[in-house]
Amino acid sequence: MLLSISHRSTFSYSLPARSNINELRLSPDETARQLPGVCELSIDPEPEAALMVSRDLFGNLVHAFEIERKHAQLEVVASSQVETKATNEQNVMAMERTLDVDQAKSDDSLFEYLTDSRYVQKSPEIWREAVDVSLNQEQTWGAVMKGLSDHIFASCQWTAQMIHRATTAAEVCDSRKGTCQDFTHLLLGYCRALGIPGRYVSGYLYDPGREQMDEAEASFIGSEVSHAWVEFYTPEVGWVGIDPTNACWVDEHYVTLAKGKDYGDVAPIRGNLLGGGKKRSLDVEVVVKRLD
Repeated sequence: MLLSISHRSTFSYSLPARSNINELRLSPDETARQLPGVCELSIDPEPEAALMVSRDLFGNLVHAFEIERKHAQLEVVASSQVETKATNEQNVMAMERTLDVDQAKSDDSLFEYLTDSRYVQKSPEIWREAVDVSLNQEQTWGAVMKGLSDHIFASCQWTAQMIHRATTAAEVCDSRKGTCQDFTHLLLGYCRALGIPGRYVSGYLYDPGREQMDEAEASFIGSEVSHAWVEFYTPEVGWVGIDPTNACWVDEHYVTLAKGKDYGDVAPIRGNLLGGGKKRSLDVEVVVKRLD
């Protein structure tokens, strides 16, 4: 499936801002599920120097820039094309592999995906829910993860993101409502309570119904903005994606941008500035279309 993506972020300030330094994680990278093509970044006002390109600790592609002169608005547009494919065989293999968390714990490279982070911490309630749900599933990697994902889908209410802030797994567990970002944090909380290596993935979700501008025909929840889901590691299989917001396996409709321990590691745009005033706003527009 060949997809085109336009991601526009507009920051507005009540007073002029300057020394605006930002990191962007907006460029799809090559994975087993996707092959990126054209990717262009447009920034207004234009930075004085060329974008700096690097990789972070999780291997994500990062572009950095600074705008020193005064400005009342910052607009960042990322335009890309990505060819995606389904990886159904991984899902099937995960459903067949017997759950053995000790095997995963013996892999030192997975350690950071087993420990608490800023937005994902194991509260007593998260631990209790994870154990209760997992015991009612067939004890394979895929079956336990699908059961946990389905539990979130059935017990939590999705809400549109009205403000741009991250919520902890414990807060979502208590409120039982949130966005795709929040449900991803909660599922990761379950993973860490059970000793299942899991990581946060940011990206996009293509919805054929939404492309026709028909909300009634939308097939997925949360496809109108950037999306988030979980990848869990299954020994001898690798990383397998699952989406608790839609209670489904990740397939060719999904485009990966970045991965990390939680949202703090993968924020599409992160930075700081001088000035800007107390009243600031962010408007985000994401459009995903199929080209083939």
